[in-house]
Amino acid sequence: MGGMLLGSFGAGMLARIPIGFALAGASLITLYLMTTNDLAIGAQRIVAGIIPYPLLAVPLFILAGGLMNVGGISKRLLGLADAIVGRLTGGLAHTNILSSVFFGGLSGSSVADVSSLGRILIPAMKERNYTAAYAAGVTAASAIIAPILPPSITLILFGVVTGTSIGQLFFAGIVPAVIYMAVLMVTVLLTVKRRGFDQTSRATVDPREIGRTPKEDIPAFLPALWSAIPALMLPVLILVGIRGGIFTPTEAAGMAVAYSLLVGVFIYRELTPVKIYEAMKDSIGLIGLILLVMATAQLYSWALTSGGVPQSIAGALLELSGNPIVILLLINVLLLIVGMFIEANAAIIILIPILFPVAMELGIDPLHLGVVIVVNMGLGLVTPPVGLNLMLASEIAEVDIFEGIKGVWPFLVSGIAFLLLLTFVPALSTWLPGITF
Repeated sequence: MGGMLLGSFGAGMLARIPIGFALAGASLITLYLMTTNDLAIGAQRIVAGIIPYPLLAVPLFILAGGLMNVGGISKRLLGLADAIVGRLTGGLAHTNILSSVFFGGLSGSSVADVSSLGRILIPAMKERNYTAAYAAGVTAASAIIAPILPPSITLILFGVVTGTSIGQLFFAGIVPAVIYMAVLMVTVLLTVKRRGFDQTSRATVDPREIGRTPKEDIPAFLPALWSAIPALMLPVLILVGIRGGIFTPTEAAGMAVAYSLLVGVFIYRELTPVKIYEAMKDSIGLIGLILLVMATAQLYSWALTSGGVPQSIAGALLELSGNPIVILLLINVLLLIVGMFIEANAAIIILIPILFPVAMELGIDPLHLGVVIVVNMGLGLVTPPVGLNLMLASEIAEVDIFEGIKGVWPFLVSGIAFLLLLTFVPALSTWLPGITF
């Protein structure tokens, strides 16, 4: 049964069937041909995949990110990032990375990060003498920060599937996200001088979009910070509220939507009814895609479990080694390969029921495992053939995917080094939630 499930899904992917339909089709075909179960159970499992109350946080955080993007919050965050790091060599590349930290802490979605920030920063980087491929690469790689930082949608899914505290997972991602930001900035410093980027003295970028790009015209830090404070307060409110027991992660998502509306309408005064409609329309498309994948992945995961696939793989892993580090390294290799072909949220729901029991039997901390898996899935977003971040960034930069790969590979190498650091040093993920909760 397991072989038929995997084969049917692989055939669907090769036929370029959308992943949600490929998962559902493989599950239903296998159930029909190899079991006597009523196919109505397929519909039941699909519905069960989106019933858990904590999952309500996913569409709410996506909507909050959409409102922030059209309500002036993204623009203020870009201006602040430019004021902080714009004077460094490779200033716009650093601004790109720091903006992803700010915006990722608001939206929780890597794809939303690329879509919103990339449309401003990639053209600006091309104006400053960066190649289009490099601009696409740094944008795609920096957006990986979003799934690591709270309110990460991927961490929410991991928490729902495993029963791990979502609040603790949020805190577990903060230190790794800061380290990854530093790794990316070092990579920029090592690459921009050698490639001769960012050497022009003037740019034609609209200063109202990202602040003034030329070094002598960069806006003062304090005015930029003052303008961005309402936007920066949202992640603080989320973390303090969750830690203080004021609201659950799901309630925090609802609060984020209300806060985005208030800031966009009454403070920045850029959020009009037309823009609210646009944000809701764009968010509905992304929400529908994610929920479809989540629902059908739940059915596929249930079918795998019914066929005994997780038990067989778990037994094989434990026979290979009883060393937690060795098992984590094997998990890294598996997830890096899977991430090349399967969307991150679907991979979480399919693979976690297989990998989580093995990790728990070996005493691996679930917070450590969660962050390692999320980083793996993030790296999958910049690796072909299904690297959504890389494809979207390349499209915005107007280059083909092969040029995008040339631009992203230094950051991918740095990301794998960062992943190994996380694997060997669990305290990077467990220290902050350990002292906070």
